[in-house]
Amino acid sequence: MDGSDYSIFLFESWRLDTRSRELRDADGRCVALTAKAFDTLHYLLLHRDRVVGKDELLAAVWSGRVVEENNLTQAVSAVRRALGTSAGEHRYLLTVPGRGYRFVAEAREEPAGAMSSLAPAPALAGDDGHGAAAGIGAPGLARHAFALAVVLAGLVLAMAAWRAREWPPAPTSAAVQATLAVLPFRSLTAGPRDELLELGMAETLSTRLERSHALRVRSLASVQRLQRHESDPLAIGRLLGATYVVEGSTQRIGDQVRVSARLLSVARGQPVWSNTFDASIGKVFTLQDDISDALTAALRVQPVRPALAPAACEGGDPDAYRALLRAQFQLQRRAPDTIAAFQDALRLDPACARGHAGLALAYISMAHNDRPPVDVFARANAAAIRALQIDPRSAEAQLARARYLQLHEWNWGESEAAMRRAIAINPSLADAHFGLAHLLVNTGRFDEGLAEARQARELDPLSPLINALDAGFFTAAGQPQAAAGQVARTLEIEPGFWIGLLVRGGLALDRGDAAAAVADYAQSAANSRRASQALAMLALADVAAGDRAGAAAILDELRGRARTGYIAPTSLAAVHLALGQRDAALDELERGYREHDIRIGFIGVDARWNALRSEPRFRALSRRLRLPEGPARGRY
Repeated sequence: MDGSDYSIFLFESWRLDTRSRELRDADGRCVALTAKAFDTLHYLLLHRDRVVGKDELLAAVWSGRVVEENNLTQAVSAVRRALGTSAGEHRYLLTVPGRGYRFVAEAREEPAGAMSSLAPAPALAGDDGHGAAAGIGAPGLARHAFALAVVLAGLVLAMAAWRAREWPPAPTSAAVQATLAVLPFRSLTAGPRDELLELGMAETLSTRLERSHALRVRSLASVQRLQRHESDPLAIGRLLGATYVVEGSTQRIGDQVRVSARLLSVARGQPVWSNTFDASIGKVFTLQDDISDALTAALRVQPVRPALAPAACEGGDPDAYRALLRAQFQLQRRAPDTIAAFQDALRLDPACARGHAGLALAYISMAHNDRPPVDVFARANAAAIRALQIDPRSAEAQLARARYLQLHEWNWGESEAAMRRAIAINPSLADAHFGLAHLLVNTGRFDEGLAEARQARELDPLSPLINALDAGFFTAAGQPQAAAGQVARTLEIEPGFWIGLLVRGGLALDRGDAAAAVADYAQSAANSRRASQALAMLALADVAAGDRAGAAAILDELRGRARTGYIAPTSLAAVHLALGQRDAALDELERGYREHDIRIGFIGVDARWNALRSEPRFRALSRRLRLPEGPARGRY
């Protein structure tokens, strides 16, 4: 390999210097690598955005020489040994069976003399040919809003890239030393419970602790679900797979609040640290910096303090923080008033990056429920851009932008980059791992996607949505037994969850049990208030069960609803196809592409469209989207 382009690659605690051809660990010690092992690692780092084929690696590392594949296998094994991992671990190198290898850890490259900076900012919407230039068919007002959002994106993200030059790089990720579950703090004050204070203390502390990359913090939503059935903190810790549990209490006396906290070792079954802190009611949430510093000291990990004082919505203003917390809990529940809750929070603190990011994600969630994409995504993009403008280092802001690029623009590369930035900022953000899993599976990268889904599930193990779609990911990867086990777990967590029923109904169709599929899809439609996605699947099962009249009635219902509101074209297309109306189905799919129906981005792994995959119109659509064209197995 040509070493004239001198660079330094930094990943986790490692440093690869291509001039001196040295690999150094966290203590600066040089780790021995053979010449070919070094070149293999260098090449995989250079092309870490993709899977590198074995033939390509052999040609690059052994240029001009005829060697066996075993030489490459030995070089990869040597790299893994040097980095302290084994063949079964995918911390740095991922083996993609039948294809090659990919470097998967977060890494950055510093050319000679260059300053460290953030990863490149996302490209402008439409740069890949799927944005405004592709045509959305929006009403005038929405079109102008969308165009304005695109322009703002360029200005804001360019400014963010410029500002990034002055910032120190994000802390490198050391090996995870502890997994924590933070319980809502109990109130010892007489009178009605202040649930927001109890949850707020836990949420704020979790946010502070997540800044240390040596820690992983379980989702507060999963903790809350467990607390409905289990009161023993140590039992909760064991069920969540945590090594430590943080519990605490608050007691208010006048304008003063006394906060007590303690750290419990799950393995030992006893406290390993405890302390008491006092603050005024107006400063109670900012007190969590002191508590997190004390906890990280007790755990012997490096604390990471924010560069700036907490924003109003991050604890500087208790009312603003309470409003943000209330909105975030509404988003978790997919409550109807989520948008209004975030707007209330932003009225109290217009400069709240997490508030704007949450608002963006709330709008995006609406697109799954028969809302016009051009309407909700224009608003989502504007909110995500505003969040990035306020704080480009916000993991939630990066995630909001990534989900917009994934679900509306179908810009897989920039979306993946933004999601990986979110994970680099906060490795405990389950939704970022989940979003990345969704993208990887939908684009046919099943092994990588399932690995990210597993991380999301570990961080938020009782999320019905993560568990249900993880089951769907298993169907797409051709693992029906794993999917069945996962969907059973989903329906244990939340019986009747409509997305879980969708996946289970698909598994029934695959094994030829049309009656069971009809039952699951009918219940899914009822539990989702007759969402068009569930009705479309019910029509498919009706036809499989010999009930074409039932499917035709569903088509009539959806057409009638489309006259007064929005119905996703993919839902109409699925019913047309179930009834054998192929041209009508293709017409609807092409309309869905023009209108940016989010489910168009899933057609590469959706088994419903297998009957159309030989059609030139469908093949052209798949190629425009850069999605897999072969037969699919996904049922979600």
